[in-house]
Amino acid sequence: MGTSSGANFHHQQQPSPQGMLPPRHGPRPSGLQTSLSLASSEQVGSPDMQEPNSNSDPGHDSATESASSRDTWPAEPNQSNGGGAAGVVSKVEKEKEVANGVSKLQVVRGPSRVGRMLLREVARERVDLVAERMKILPEEHLEEVKNELKSILEGNGGPHIVEEFLYLQKLVHDRVDLTPTMLSMAHHVQLEILVAIKTGIQAFLHPSVSIPQSRLVEVFLFKRCRNIACQSALPAEDCKCNICASRGFCNLCMCVICSKFDFEVNTCRWIGCDFCSHWTHTDCAIHNGQIGMGQSVKRSTGHPEMLFKCRACQRTSELLGWVKDVFQQCAPGWDRDALLRELEYVCKIFRLSEDPKGRVLFRKCAELIERLRNTPADAINPRMILQALQERT
Repeated sequence: MGTSSGANFHHQQQPSPQGMLPPRHGPRPSGLQTSLSLASSEQVGSPDMQEPNSNSDPGHDSATESASSRDTWPAEPNQSNGGGAAGVVSKVEKEKEVANGVSKLQVVRGPSRVGRMLLREVARERVDLVAERMKILPEEHLEEVKNELKSILEGNGGPHIVEEFLYLQKLVHDRVDLTPTMLSMAHHVQLEILVAIKTGIQAFLHPSVSIPQSRLVEVFLFKRCRNIACQSALPAEDCKCNICASRGFCNLCMCVICSKFDFEVNTCRWIGCDFCSHWTHTDCAIHNGQIGMGQSVKRSTGHPEMLFKCRACQRTSELLGWVKDVFQQCAPGWDRDALLRELEYVCKIFRLSEDPKGRVLFRKCAELIERLRNTPADAINPRMILQALQERT
């Protein structure tokens, strides 16, 4: 994991903030009711298996996406096509029929696939023609097409699966006919597939999620947040900054630097700007030199301290008080694993701190990490940890 770059932020003339931004809470409810339970990034499997797409860059989709923006679902029962048993039966029947003088061409090996809808057809063919075909296809057939795309988005099958997804995305991105009027004519399953291909987010295919046609169209056209737990109209809160002018960016749930979203709240993993209320992943801020020593706007004289510089508004926010605020409000509800994780983030932030209070905080967090690792989970009192963290800082 990255450490502070040691960036130095010079004193800037900037208006005073309205107050320290509180710890990050969940996205505002958009009115959509589903039975879906979204998992946090800690619950996602391998961090290397990421949600393909524009979650990393709304304008330039990629085949893999940060696990922090990945949604995970309950495992569904594996559906066997009975290929092995059917093959044996077909072979026996075939041998019997050949022995009886029946032509091999008359052997029925399985259900016909003549009417099968292909993902490439959905991505490539005219919206109205595909919609008409989907209207007469059985529901289970449409589910098969959605499950095929879900499997691709999960990355099951090796490199050729990634290549297939990139090809599907290119087919969709190169089309000029996918206008609001044309998309409103699409079959609902067809639109779910198009949105999932464009965003690379399999949530749009999940049976527990039902999103109105009009909202799917808006997500496809970057007029609504693609995070199904947020779904705010864009630009969120009518923000006019250059970051929010980017296609598909939502300042309520996405990182200013990487444009990815996740479901972590009440954590030091996200840093909020005291001025514009945009959010940034702590790791992204560290890797990109947005955390470093500087003179706080609140104190024009005195020692420099660790500051966060927001990429959206270019203003700085002090970090020492912010960390204390997060721990004060959230630590009582954390278990040992959460406490360890949060203390490690504080260590990352203040590792290269040069001011006395920042160095004390860094050492104290390092000591608490060692203590927690050697203490039974049931013996940990978060309030005692909070009290120890507040002493002499």
